[in-house]
Amino acid sequence: MAREGTLIGDRYRLLGPAGQGTVVWHAQDERLDRIVAVKPLFDEPLAAPTIPAPRAAICDVVDDDRTTYLVLEYPGARTLTELLGEHGTLAPGLVARFGAQLAAGLAAAHDEGVLHAAVDPDHVVVSAEGHARIVGGGQALGAFLAPEVLDGGFPDFPAEVYSLGATLYAALGGDLGRSRHPLTEAVVHLLHPDPTARPTMAVAEALLNSVTPRRPGTPDRGAPRGLAGDYRCV
Repeated sequence: MAREGTLIGDRYRLLGPAGQGTVVWHAQDERLDRIVAVKPLFDEPLAAPTIPAPRAAICDVVDDDRTTYLVLEYPGARTLTELLGEHGTLAPGLVARFGAQLAAGLAAAHDEGVLHAAVDPDHVVVSAEGHARIVGGGQALGAFLAPEVLDGGFPDFPAEVYSLGATLYAALGGDLGRSRHPLTEAVVHLLHPDPTARPTMAVAEALLNSVTPRRPGTPDRGAPRGLAGDYRCV
């Protein structure tokens, strides 16, 4: 039976179900380092699969352990809000990967003394290749503001760490209790009510990288800070 961490066709590492009540999985293509969707066909007609997004291209068909899987192109660039509206929740492994990517970009900005101040699902854009980044500016939605900011305090770097944690919490469906994934503890750390007890964004990046699924035996080189490689649907 497929489960998180299973390698399909010696290439596609399952990260978790693509939302509740679905047989579609988010997976990492370990050959091209991209995110794809994997769907077991069971007895469905090949011509009419249920796919996680309209017009998702079929990248591959894999026979593994007496099951045929469709490998589907990940949905095109959209906000995290749109993805959550489509899937309901995201797999913890995928959320960890996105979180590490976001923390990497924010940590680099913090190193330069720059505060984004608008970290929430509306300002997170995920590319078709499965890379997450922060866009825009302004102020985060109220539900993603740190408690000290809601109390009238000025947004600062610890508050942005909280906003990242709240964003990842939303991506997990707003219920840390239902997930036993190591990401849960990391998110709780980012959401600490005391700003002095939260990690820096650089430490948050390392923490999220430590719980991001990767190919066994692969050294931890951190989240990718730019796009690389061939991301065609091949």
